[in-house]
Amino acid sequence: MKRREFIKALSCLAAASYAAPSMALGREYYSKPGLQLFTVMKLLDADFSGTLQKVSEIGYRKVETMGSFNLEPTQLKAQLDEFGLKTYSQHLMPGNLYESFSKYNRGLISWDEIIKIFIAAFDFNRVDAFVSEAIERAQVLGQKYIVWQLNWQESYGLAEVKQHIKAFHLAGELCAQAGMKFALHNHNHEFAPLDNSTAYDLMVQETNPDHVKLQMDFMWASFAGVDPVKYLERYPTRYRLVHLKDHDKKGKIVLPGHGVEDFGRLLKASQIAGVEHAYFEFDQPVKPLEEITQAYDFLSKVPRR
Repeated sequence: MKRREFIKALSCLAAASYAAPSMALGREYYSKPGLQLFTVMKLLDADFSGTLQKVSEIGYRKVETMGSFNLEPTQLKAQLDEFGLKTYSQHLMPGNLYESFSKYNRGLISWDEIIKIFIAAFDFNRVDAFVSEAIERAQVLGQKYIVWQLNWQESYGLAEVKQHIKAFHLAGELCAQAGMKFALHNHNHEFAPLDNSTAYDLMVQETNPDHVKLQMDFMWASFAGVDPVKYLERYPTRYRLVHLKDHDKKGKIVLPGHGVEDFGRLLKASQIAGVEHAYFEFDQPVKPLEEITQAYDFLSKVPRR
């Protein structure tokens, strides 16, 4: 059986779980933040089960994964189930990318090296393969969204944007065939001016809105000088996931409530736009357990306005 046929067959088994509107599921958890597990990656590498237990004890009930952390998806699902954790989305981890992130966290490779590895991992000639692998993992984990986190290159040319758009078309079609959704995650450089627009706007406008959804990273958009709420309003049917984090006036990433972001305004706009899942993420953790505890306590109490 060909890979695409296999994925399509798997999707039939999962179809019932996706038949009901996803907003109902999103609302069940929306008052409490989820967690992008990148934030506790160092701890996971040292003690995977123990870290998941602590995440659950803090109060998190929903997590976003990085692929399946080099585990078999069945193993990961069993551990998540053990601690009452649900997962609805994963960030793509092509090839040995997760292993490279792990090496970076252990100080074995530099940030410049991880960026080069990251860009190379998203080989435009292998989109079918690495998205299909992600879909197979997601079917086991019960995830609905496959997220392509745009890379950290400092600028985008029009030719590069067109390459990305072509890849996103394919990724979106593969996910749709499997009964799933594909989404883009932004950083900041995509918002730089390009061809009377921005790379980000071109990527959004020139992809199929039914097949290509969006995950707004509030901090990176704000850091780029744009208003995330304006984007939620501009593309109201596209945003289904968000990352919750903050930065100070100098651009340093800080915990929510310690920077410039108005989370009440952002979360209210997210609800109006139809966002289903909101995850706390901290790109530069120092004391991860303390940081995810403080973030959970703060974000759980933010009034929507």
